[in-house]
Amino acid sequence: MQNVQEHRMTKAENDSLPVPTENLETAKSNLDESGYCLLENALDPEQVSKLRTRLVEQADAEKEKGFAYEDGGKKQNWGAFRDAQGRIRSEAFTAKSGGINQRLWMLVNKGKVFHQVLFNKGVRNIVTHILGDEYLLSSYTANIAKPGGIKMDLHTDQWWMPPPSRRNKPRLPVGSISRSDNGVDDPNPPLVAPAAAVNVLWMLVDFTPENGGTRVVPGSHLSGLNPTKDRNEDAIAAEGAAGTALIIDARIWHGTGANVSDHPRLALITTFCGPQFRPQENYTVGTSAEVHKDASPDLLSLLGFRVWNAYGRVENPAVEFISPGETSHGELRPE
Repeated sequence: MQNVQEHRMTKAENDSLPVPTENLETAKSNLDESGYCLLENALDPEQVSKLRTRLVEQADAEKEKGFAYEDGGKKQNWGAFRDAQGRIRSEAFTAKSGGINQRLWMLVNKGKVFHQVLFNKGVRNIVTHILGDEYLLSSYTANIAKPGGIKMDLHTDQWWMPPPSRRNKPRLPVGSISRSDNGVDDPNPPLVAPAAAVNVLWMLVDFTPENGGTRVVPGSHLSGLNPTKDRNEDAIAAEGAAGTALIIDARIWHGTGANVSDHPRLALITTFCGPQFRPQENYTVGTSAEVHKDASPDLLSLLGFRVWNAYGRVENPAVEFISPGETSHGELRPE
């Protein structure tokens, strides 16, 4: 990618951007080069219909019961709900405070129909291409971008990744990295941190520029930088028909678009991360007993119940899986 502060896309570059495809090798190449790809027909029409019905039903119920998480308005855009100390305000994520879009969390607990997408062979093949043989489900959420919602500030979902640095150059400690500061001050860093997470947005309706289709900055995943107010770039809307999976490298600059249409934009979002990173949703604590009881080994692995190279264990590093609520032996004394 050229200097991200100066670069503007030419017509030739625009013509070479990823388009929906069913070819996995083409999709992988698009992801490597542009930071995103569009896997066409990842979901069939029947799956789309069932997922959309269950999602809307769940969203309506959560809103009715006062559980809805809402943002995306002028006074409640993502990030605007923190106070001066960085703490999330008690009134965050509410329509009363200006939220418009509705988010749903922990979909793994909200219907078996949501589990099906996790085993999509084509998408998993592409995720494996980026993350390797083993990875975790970091979060499983939904974003219903409603009419009137404004565009989200561009961001990356790998802001927490410590960047490479020169040997004798002062660096930002790993525990001080934030969404706005990853410690990189060189607009053209010589090295770029590897991809450690991948997002998959499952389109349950057509994604268009008008209904808030996700905005991406092609190639920004190789810049080594986080977008800021004074380091920004024109983004394009990733477009696709319902059933398409938008797969993005978590380093790419992206954000929900403004919905200026008359209809909501519905999407499921599955984020995957390497097995050594902390997931956004704590599945070993939050997964329901019913889901755990019926979970396949693959799902248990995605949810973090499988021990990886002795990480994630409770006591014995040689066990393959841990159990919910498992505790250590605790304080003992010989009799």
